[in-house]
Amino acid sequence: MTNPASTHAPILSPALVLTELSRIEHSATFRRSTRHRLLLRHLVQRTLDGRAAQIKESVLAAEVFGRNPAQFDPRSDTTVRVEIRRLRQKLARYYADEGASSSVIVRIEAGSYVPRFEFHSTPRNAKLPSLAVLPFLNLTGCAEHDETRIALTDELIDALVQVPGLRVIARTSVMMFGDARDDVRRIGEALGVEVIVEGSLQRVGGRYRVLAQLVGTQDGVHRWSHAFDADSPSSGELVHRIAQGVVGNLKLGGMAPDPLKRAARRMSDNEDARDCWQRARYLLGRHRVDAYRGAMELFREAALADPQFALAFAGVGQAAIGLIGLSPYPDPALVETARTAVARALSMDAELAVAYGSDAFLAFAIDRDFERAQLAVLVALRYAPGDAYVHHMYAWILTLSGRFDDAEAAFAVAREFDPLDPALRTHEGLLHFYRRDFIGAERHFARVLEIEPASIVARVLRASAALNRDAHADALAQFEAIAREWPDDSIGSLGVVQALALAGREREARAHFESMVSRFGADRVGPYRMAIAHTRLGDADAAFAALDRAGALCDMNLVCLAVDPSFDALRDHPLWRDTLARFNLPDLDTRVRA
Repeated sequence: MTNPASTHAPILSPALVLTELSRIEHSATFRRSTRHRLLLRHLVQRTLDGRAAQIKESVLAAEVFGRNPAQFDPRSDTTVRVEIRRLRQKLARYYADEGASSSVIVRIEAGSYVPRFEFHSTPRNAKLPSLAVLPFLNLTGCAEHDETRIALTDELIDALVQVPGLRVIARTSVMMFGDARDDVRRIGEALGVEVIVEGSLQRVGGRYRVLAQLVGTQDGVHRWSHAFDADSPSSGELVHRIAQGVVGNLKLGGMAPDPLKRAARRMSDNEDARDCWQRARYLLGRHRVDAYRGAMELFREAALADPQFALAFAGVGQAAIGLIGLSPYPDPALVETARTAVARALSMDAELAVAYGSDAFLAFAIDRDFERAQLAVLVALRYAPGDAYVHHMYAWILTLSGRFDDAEAAFAVAREFDPLDPALRTHEGLLHFYRRDFIGAERHFARVLEIEPASIVARVLRASAALNRDAHADALAQFEAIAREWPDDSIGSLGVVQALALAGREREARAHFESMVSRFGADRVGPYRMAIAHTRLGDADAAFAALDRAGALCDMNLVCLAVDPSFDALRDHPLWRDTLARFNLPDLDTRVRA
């Protein structure tokens, strides 16, 4: 199992601290102590917000314990000191028992009110319980229930990731094994988990029966099994009962009630809405343009059937964001669709982690508001501390902020939750690419292609890494192959233009550029890609004009500008810093050159 430690990270990431805070708050040690939970959260938030200097006895007395600042006298009122001492003792008990396996330690040293956050690279005791939910088997004899059983699997994963103290593998990695049941030891080793949840969906009379069981990956022994009957396989109550059985067997029942109840309440009582939502979730996992469009329509149908179904609106946002990510050129209408849907979802459910995750994407990828994006991620992790997608997004935000060391540690954590996800590994390769470690980047992209040989993104980025380490002939051959294999996408042609230009073959590069624009049209190439081409060709004014257009059209690629080596030739241009400032991007010139 990959260790989340990083020798490069000087500061513990706020996401990890808040994840640990959530575990503490839901622990048996703290669950019945409202006062100490509030006090600890206040101290942690103040410290993470950079306001540790405000953590004083008089301030705590007023803000946490409701004392009148004008009348508070610490000589006669020892409440703050007493409660801090009790909190310190309670933290010590937590880490001696329930928190013995925690990698993140929250300490309040004697004589101080400001918490310290420590990262332990090796577990101090047993590891956190870890599991993977394999796709449930469809034994109904009816093919139409394939979508239902996948949705059931997804819902169970969604519920379990909200339980503090439990590491749940994301669906992307789990689905790599399809319906395999032949060797749980092999699956356990590949995913780094101790337990597998597997099961089946059956019809018994006029009702549905779901058989769920826990299997140890070390010995293949069945630890627990139970049959759950329901009138409908899309019942939120059914998923809730299965999740309760799982966490109860793993001895996590004390930390799970509130998150699991919250997940169960989110499912619509309207059968049509549930059916549309489940079919949409199935399509969402296909990660194709046509599937995302189909998912969006089904989510909208679910929202029409139940206008209070927050998950349906969140799904519309997810599908729109998926389309934004796969679109070769920007579509402002999709951005507006995502914004409206996410805002609607959060207005109905202020604790919906998936909606905060989408909001974080819009904040950093479209608005380039890194501060708001990080806040949205941290809120999402408060409500779903094991959500791989949110951990992945946090690592990506750190990368594009130029905080490469912190990003490296965050990617390691994300890999713990989703070890086989090609997108995660691609973004981790981009971390090396943006660090100008092009050889390391090529190695990462090669590993992605081992998992996902058809990935055009990994192919393009591997060629780009070769290009940027001055292997121009190798890069040219790769880009030419990409252009042949994906003739409807301009990315291969763009790579050919770059390779020819950097090899000093300017006339050929310009001829190929004109051919690319003539064939695809500047709009279909996309303004960010056009800016790259102009930069490589030495046309700085045209490059900056294309970047302006990228900003006007909400081109999500623009968020990469500050770290992208494709624009290194512009970094000494008088317009460079002004451009970064106008697009709310950090000036990382000195870091990039370091």
